[in-house]
Amino acid sequence: MPIKRSGGKALDSSLLDLVIQTAPDAIITIDDAAAILSFSPAAERMFGYSEDELLGQNVSILMAEPHRSSHDHYMARYFKTGERRIIGIGREVRALRRSGETFVAELAVGELNRDGQHIFTGFIRDVSDRVEAERRAARLQRMLDRVSRIQALGEMSTALAHEINQPLSAISSFSRATARILAQTPPDTETARDQLGRIAHEAQRAGKILQRMRKLVERGKSDFRPEDLNSLVREAVALCRIGPDYSGFRVQYDLADDLPKVNVDRVQIQQVIVNLVRNAAEAVADDLDGDVHIATDLTHPTETLTVRAGRMLGDEVMVTIGDAGPGIPPEIVNKLFDPFVTTKERGLGIGLAVCRTIIESHGGRIWADTNTQGGADFHFALPSAES
Repeated sequence: MPIKRSGGKALDSSLLDLVIQTAPDAIITIDDAAAILSFSPAAERMFGYSEDELLGQNVSILMAEPHRSSHDHYMARYFKTGERRIIGIGREVRALRRSGETFVAELAVGELNRDGQHIFTGFIRDVSDRVEAERRAARLQRMLDRVSRIQALGEMSTALAHEINQPLSAISSFSRATARILAQTPPDTETARDQLGRIAHEAQRAGKILQRMRKLVERGKSDFRPEDLNSLVREAVALCRIGPDYSGFRVQYDLADDLPKVNVDRVQIQQVIVNLVRNAAEAVADDLDGDVHIATDLTHPTETLTVRAGRMLGDEVMVTIGDAGPGIPPEIVNKLFDPFVTTKERGLGIGLAVCRTIIESHGGRIWADTNTQGGADFHFALPSAES
């Protein structure tokens, strides 16, 4: 039967045969009893059967279970209801080669009703290579995720040792002080009670650090709340002074009065500030001569830490922690926040990497540059709670 094309002329059957013979996709026709009427050369190569072997056979021979045993039911349901579940729609199916190998194929089905007889044409493309490539890519991604997870756990375990050392050092200092107080005659029980309260506070802070850092590794939800960043700065500086190694630096505050609140995890952000302030304190340690006081001006800029908070464009609040120390070596300025990069002789090189992880998890950014005094300025910016 000649086939009409858009110009109204019949498409010669020999040309149609040529299309079928050379089509790269398998083309199969069946009747309304699901018996195979034709089987193209591409179908022969794809399934491993010759056309002569399959003519008159039920097309379910080419299907994998469960569709193989249910195909006749699908056909009967279609003739009864007229509901199309694949005709004119197409889908991915599991097909079956002569060898017994199953593969994934894209199937598109067309229907021709000629003199009351239904003829269905299936166009089949073997996509098993593509599907397998996608599976390999998915497996590789899972492996990479797992490796990244293990790496993060390794870095975080080192970070925990670094971060938890601060409250543990404070606990040790308070414990020794308490022992000396109780050894006095008579012991100053009121001061000892105060020291014990500080020990309990630092123990709780250590526990909170562990909880927050664990949540960070587990990608769990942190305790985000609107906070006054100026208050966080002052509290963090007070925490920095705990222990003999960091008790002698002075701080110059230049905090803006009109800052919006920031939606942050209080403990995590204070850990960032503590890290940056203590780094700055170490940078100017040689110039402080053991003085213990809080400066409110810049009379000794080479000896004074400057902590500034100010509003940035784009509804961000920026904190800058600067010092007048030796500055940042040029060779590490671009990798300063990478793990295990440090300028300290006994440093682990993990503190700034943890700071970056925390700030970025808050939707912020962190960076460093050299200030006009030749020292280092560390900045981090956080979106305001309003934005």
